[in-house]
Order: sequence, then structure tokens, then C-alpha cells
Amino acid sequence: MRENENLPFTLDEYRTRLARVREGMAAREIDVAMISVPENIYYLTGYTTLGYYMYQTLLVPAEGEPLLLTYREERINVQRLSWLERYTDYDVTQDPIEVTVDALDEVGARGKVTSIEESGYFFPIRTYHRLVAALPQTRWVDGSGLVEAVRLVKSPAEIDYIRLAAGAAMAGMRSALDTARPGVTENEVAAAVYGGTLRHGSEYPGSPPYVISGERSGLPHGTWEGRELRDGDIVFLEFSGCVRRYSAAMMRAAFIGDPPAAVTGRVAAVVDGLEAAIGTIRAGVTSGAVDDACRKTLVSHGFGDFTHETGYSIGVCYPPGWNESHIMNLHPGDETVLRPNMVFHLVPSLIVPELNGHVGFSETVVVTETGCEVLTGKVVPRELQLLPGTLR
Repeated sequence: MRENENLPFTLDEYRTRLARVREGMAAREIDVAMISVPENIYYLTGYTTLGYYMYQTLLVPAEGEPLLLTYREERINVQRLSWLERYTDYDVTQDPIEVTVDALDEVGARGKVTSIEESGYFFPIRTYHRLVAALPQTRWVDGSGLVEAVRLVKSPAEIDYIRLAAGAAMAGMRSALDTARPGVTENEVAAAVYGGTLRHGSEYPGSPPYVISGERSGLPHGTWEGRELRDGDIVFLEFSGCVRRYSAAMMRAAFIGDPPAAVTGRVAAVVDGLEAAIGTIRAGVTSGAVDDACRKTLVSHGFGDFTHETGYSIGVCYPPGWNESHIMNLHPGDETVLRPNMVFHLVPSLIVPELNGHVGFSETVVVTETGCEVLTGKVVPRELQLLPGTLR
């Protein structure tokens, strides 16, 4: 490992991460792990790029230095942003799979147990088939979750970045709500989100902000479309701040004018459900217990149509998403026990069918021994944000 002033963490922290991944490899009898998930490569090395759509892989042998293979244009990113001393690349005239075979030989993978991340977005089936054909003596196994198991519990340094990301998210929320009013477009509100988050230190987020209004507010994962806000609109806002690729997200709902009971009743249920989840979280309780507390609260308000998970792990992110839901969800019956320094985005919400709309409130929280720390709870209260309607 080499010192690099651009690294977001100390070399000791990277050594610890690598050692823990190798413990997981030993437990699964893996000799060489091929890592293709961009978040996992970044987590282990500090190497970051938006060019992860190009073929790249990090080879982690049970012993010795890891080797990163990437597109030649990215070499300078490896040199400037990572601690790696061992790397190779391919150019437009080369077959990256042939280069990978040579790299696997270099780390001693031929004839050994080699894992690939079958769950990764950026390792196509065609690539897998070609590698298997090129290395018939190698035993291929699924290495999904090797790095994610280490990522689940955050270090104090990681939480510091998430806390900064939460500050950016809160600034973006305040800016969005200050902008939203009749006659303003969803685009202008989205621009206010970006302006607020970026001015407060955020990098590009893992997903575009969800900025939707009126009858569009019931569209899952919707983004702005130029619609003008008007009286009687629900304005639904959900987005993240991102610092050093670590995210914190939050969700708020607003209403232009006087909200009807169909809105206020669901807002009360969602906020109570969110607070029940926050009140249940602590080290030692199960994921399912947190979900149960939220879900039962919504049912007690008369709403049994809460159909998704109560929350999900959040941390390192690249597009297309800011969440780590593939690592851990807070969902019904899950017996996974919470540990200190796990970080979750709690996301209860309800559809408002009378308005074809949607209300939701969320917080990013850190699990502690005795409860949780809410990182996004300042600046904008956990309540329906009332926006003035058109003056008559």
C-alpha cells in the first residue's frame, strides 16, 4: 500500500477492510475474488470514476497485493486516487477478457477457486461465459456479499462523511421548500435541490432527486417533468446528499393551500410510523422488530396498505441508486440483529388515492447501543410542510 493524500480514509482503515474481506474469502474457501461492483472497488481501494460503465475488475488474492484491471483512460485515476501499486489496463484495440485472463494468471487464479459477484450490475453474463471458457480448470463460485458484509457496519470516519451528506441533504430540502409555490415548475424545485445540496458540499448523488407534484406525486421514483405547481398540490420530495460517495437521504411532503383530511390523516400515520421505527431501533433488536413497530402503527391509524420495507442500509453509492438495500432491508420477519454503526434510511409512505398522490417522511439514522442518532432531523421538521396557495 502507498500513501496518497487524495484517499478519503487512512491506510490502516483500508488494511482492516481488506483483511476482513479475506476472512470472508477463507470462510467460503475462495482463493481469488473478482470484484466488479463500483462501490466495492471504491470501498477497498479509494479508486473512483464515473467510467465504471467500462469493464473493470479488482482481483483480490488470498495473499499478496490486489490488482485492478480497468480501461487505459482510467489509469491516472488509479494512480492519483487509490493506494494501489498493482494495476493493469486495456485499450480500444485489446480484448478486455483476454487481458483479464492474463491478470488472473498473474495473481495465481488458474485452477483455483475464483469468485465473481453474480449480483453485480456491471458483470454481464456474456463476460462470465467467456471467462469460464478461457479458464476451464478454474472453479467459479458466487462471491456476492463478500465486501458488502464488511460494508454493513460503518467506521467512525464513514459516519463522519454520512453526517456531512446529511447536512447537504437538509440544505437541499430547505432550498426546495423555499422555492416551491404556485406557478413554479418542478424543474425549478429540482434546481433548488441541486443548488442547496451542492453548495453545502455534496457531490453528484446516486440517484436524481425525486421531485413530483399534484397527481404526479403518486408515481414511484418519479422525477421532475416541467409541471407547474398549483393550489391543492401535494409536493413530494426525496433525495440525498453525497460526500466522498457516502449518502444520507431524506423525504418530506408538502401541501399547497389547505390540506384535506385524506392527506393529513395519512401524514399523521406515516410520521407516527417513522417515529415508532426510530423509537425501536437500537443495537440488539432485529430488523423485523423495527419493521413491525412501524407497520403496526400505520395499521393502528387504519392504513394497511404499506407494502414496502420500513428502511434499508445506506452508505457508499454510485448511480443508479443511493441505497444499500441489496445488503440489508428492514422488512417483515427478518431476524438480522442490528449492530452499532449500521446506518439506515427509514422510508414509510402512503398513497393518497383521493388525489392520485403520495405522502412520505424519512430520516437517515445511525444505530447506537441505546437507540439511534437521527442525522437528517434538523432544519425541516418531521411534519407536513404547508406552502401558501395563490393569493386571491
